[in-house]
Amino acid sequence: MKKLLNIFRIKSLKLQLLLGCISILMFSLVIMEISQYLAMKQNLYNSKMQLVESRFHNINLDVLTKIQSPMDVREQSVYIIRSVVGLGVDVAIIDQEGKVIAEGTKVRDSIVVAEVTKFADSLPVPKLSKNEYKEILNKKGIKEEYRFIKDKNGSVNMVGWRKIGNPNSSSGLIQLSTTIEPEVAILKRQLYTYIIASILILSIGIILVGLVLKYTLKPLYNMTNTVENITVGQLNTRLPVDNGQVEIDKLTNAFNNMLERIEMSFEKEQYIKEKMRQFISDASHELRTPLTSIHGFVEVLLRGAAKNENQLNLALNSILVESERLTKLVNDLLMLTKLEQQAPVEMLTEDLNSIIKEVYPQLQIIAGERKIKLELKESTLILANRNQVKQVIFNLVQNAIQHTDEKDGVITILLDCIDKSSGNFAVLKIKDNGSGIPQKDLNEIFDRFFRSESHRSRKYGGYGLGLSIVKSIIDAHNGEIEVSSELGRGTTFTVYLQLIS
Repeated sequence: MKKLLNIFRIKSLKLQLLLGCISILMFSLVIMEISQYLAMKQNLYNSKMQLVESRFHNINLDVLTKIQSPMDVREQSVYIIRSVVGLGVDVAIIDQEGKVIAEGTKVRDSIVVAEVTKFADSLPVPKLSKNEYKEILNKKGIKEEYRFIKDKNGSVNMVGWRKIGNPNSSSGLIQLSTTIEPEVAILKRQLYTYIIASILILSIGIILVGLVLKYTLKPLYNMTNTVENITVGQLNTRLPVDNGQVEIDKLTNAFNNMLERIEMSFEKEQYIKEKMRQFISDASHELRTPLTSIHGFVEVLLRGAAKNENQLNLALNSILVESERLTKLVNDLLMLTKLEQQAPVEMLTEDLNSIIKEVYPQLQIIAGERKIKLELKESTLILANRNQVKQVIFNLVQNAIQHTDEKDGVITILLDCIDKSSGNFAVLKIKDNGSGIPQKDLNEIFDRFFRSESHRSRKYGGYGLGLSIVKSIIDAHNGEIEVSSELGRGTTFTVYLQLIS
């Protein structure tokens, strides 16, 4: 059954709206026409009833009250007929037995009165059966009654009866009848007029509603065409807004927001794919370099260098160095992966000042002959993971070491506090007087395996992962990191971490 209903279900929005509007219009027309038809019919019939009632009022009431016997009814029948008969109004007198004893009609200016016994079929006055007349006579307390009946010619008449004498024990009936054929003809003509007018109004309504719907739904059609033509390479396309229709504008804004999200997701996906491709390429290259070195030294040993103690020590030391570099690379990659997965780490209240002082001796060792200056503000409490903050300091200082002169290099670690609109922050700055970073590279230095000077990074065992780790740790602490640099004058990294109130 559902499948059958689905076959005949209208799925077009335009047709649904058109059908709905036409149905409402049709229903309104039907109700209005039925109401007008019934009102006109009632008015016409009321006018006929008033005509009959007015003829009843022509009878002298004193005469009616004096009639007590069937003989009196027969004697007064001619008087009664002449009193009430008129143009279009026929009269019949019925006795106590339900028999029609006299009839009367008016033809032009002449009144025709006939006794039924002599001229039974002479006048086309509508009649009931004896039993029906007796039923009317036997009804207690009712003076008048009205019905619609047909005469012997088939014409419909409005017929009224009035009792003669006492209403509770009547001696007979006066019957007045008038044809309603002219009124029926008027009603038929009016009905045909209503039907033709309704068809005309419906036709005009269908045309007008169709035009209105076409204009109203035009923005929707335009939206559909635009969306259908959008391809992967056209995700920056946007639908026109301000169509003049609140609902369509809301739908347009929703589509535009969706397209914007799809475009951003697609661009992000493309970016991730490109980064992944670059990462795999860089990781493969970085892994190949130490593996190639290890492989080369092993081949040298296998060819007989192991017999020479100096060559053996050189080869083994080189293998050890390369394996350590390889281990560091793998550990850095594992740390980056863990940070990007946002694995939960223990956060405690830490004093950034004490962390810097704790790692300072180790920094002096790796700095060699370079100078490391401290300018620290006391008591800077932050919510942090102590080991990760140490990693940030080590990596930033290590980066400064790689890009400063071994003898004249100066690295300054500054710690201060600052008020920003988003809160109070501890500010950690690491400045150097090294070679600096080109402006074109500043936006990429936090990318994996990126080196501004590859040869110098390799010289100190770097793989371009240190700053990526720093950025991930700072993000995990809901902090910020900035970099400024000038070629030949040095670089400054600034880290912002939220202070504990």
